[in-house]
Amino acid sequence: MLRESSGFYITNLHSWINGNAFYGSFREMRFLIKPTAVVDKVTGDPLEGSKVEVFLWKGEYCMEESEVLKTAEFPLSEEGHEQVIDWLEEQYKWITT
Repeated sequence: MLRESSGFYITNLHSWINGNAFYGSFREMRFLIKPTAVVDKVTGDPLEGSKVEVFLWKGEYCMEESEVLKTAEFPLSEEGHEQVIDWLEEQYKWITT
């Protein structure tokens, strides 16, 4: 559902590798994707232990003014990027029921 929706967007893996956090939303679901990147200084590739944390809340307010309902961690990799989308898909179904 999220992948097919023109209203859903998250940044690409390269943005996370560069240490950029991303606040996003889809309808009433709000989320923060925060990377903890340990990068090889020569190749720029993420090293073992690099991850992204995802924080989820509901409503119209920012995270600081809301209750974080769930959190999850994923590897900082292509597979992890797909896992984040899959997890957000599951959470969207949960948050709207």
